[in-house]
Amino acid sequence: MNSTANSTIQTPPNGIGAVSFTPLLAPNALFVTFFTILFTIQIILTARFWRFYGYAIGMLGGLLLELLGYVAKVQLSHNRANKNGYIMYIIGLTLGPTFLSSSLYLGISTLQRHYKSARLARISPRLFASLFILGDFICLCFIGCGGSLAAIFDTNPIGVDLMIAGLATQVLFTAIFCLLLVIVCFKIHKQLAEDKRLGYIVGAAVAAVCLFIRSCWRVAELNGGFNGPLSSKEGIFIALDSVPMILMSVLLTVIHPAFWFDNSRPLSGKITEEGLEVHIKV
Repeated sequence: MNSTANSTIQTPPNGIGAVSFTPLLAPNALFVTFFTILFTIQIILTARFWRFYGYAIGMLGGLLLELLGYVAKVQLSHNRANKNGYIMYIIGLTLGPTFLSSSLYLGISTLQRHYKSARLARISPRLFASLFILGDFICLCFIGCGGSLAAIFDTNPIGVDLMIAGLATQVLFTAIFCLLLVIVCFKIHKQLAEDKRLGYIVGAAVAAVCLFIRSCWRVAELNGGFNGPLSSKEGIFIALDSVPMILMSVLLTVIHPAFWFDNSRPLSGKITEEGLEVHIKV
């Protein structure tokens, strides 16, 4: 029955209709398992470190969307004519990284609150995070509006064009973030090494690179429409989207600010949240 449906299915070039290929069951089921585990861990961390609620919102939202996206792909592996599953797949795997990136920005903002020298010019940590989260919000608007239009107008490219604009905006903001992260790393790498926090900045940098790779891939993938020449290349999708997002999610869990910037730990040449410099020797 599924084979018949698969052979007669109509796939609009620019709108959300159905996948032009049958997703692989095994890898997508594995990704469902990975994101279920990560989502459960994040719920525990949220309950334990509730003060980092901003970080938690980004992580929980992103992981849940990624999880739903792969659940949808598992459904599509049984019946690729399932339009509801396809919409959930498109929304989940397109919007998920946008939420995850907001947690990445908030994490660096926390680092800047603890190291005054990590700040850029007169940009406060809160403003730093706000600017990049604003970029994320712009991406969400483009992608959300584009996805809605693509679902309504099958043959009109406006929906795909808006989603590409959103992803391109994400690429731009991620590239700027990576550049600023390099500058921050050079400014405070000695202090981070002394405080045994160099692993944090390395993890954040790798997570940012993963986000950049994934965003560039999705722009290229959507350039030919939802059913363009790259849309059926699931092996490439796994390599340039699934794996980077799993790695990014794992890294953002490992570099949770509560693990690295506990206010009860000794400080040296850093500032507290009250803005006072302290020098405590053990």
